[in-house]
Amino acid sequence: MRSNDIHQLELTPLAERSWRLCDRSVAGSDAASVIAYVEQLDTGGYEAVWVSVGIGCVRFTSIEALFRAALRLIEQSGSLGPFKPSPIPHRPPAHA
Repeated sequence: MRSNDIHQLELTPLAERSWRLCDRSVAGSDAASVIAYVEQLDTGGYEAVWVSVGIGCVRFTSIEALFRAALRLIEQSGSLGPFKPSPIPHRPPAHA
């Protein structure tokens, strides 16, 4: 991870203890710019719900750990290249 990679990430406040984690290297009008929704837990940790990279919910003990995980997921998703959908086999029409 390069030291300036962290600056491509931005936390946008949604409420007192919740944020949207965005990738500033993607246009703000592009839905792919939203990486996760983050909430601060009563325990002091953070829970991220990944939306454009990764899958599911993950808990972190610090914002720094969350940012490192987000950067890893961004890097992994970029190395996979563009996704081509799998073709759906044609099903013959139902007969009446």
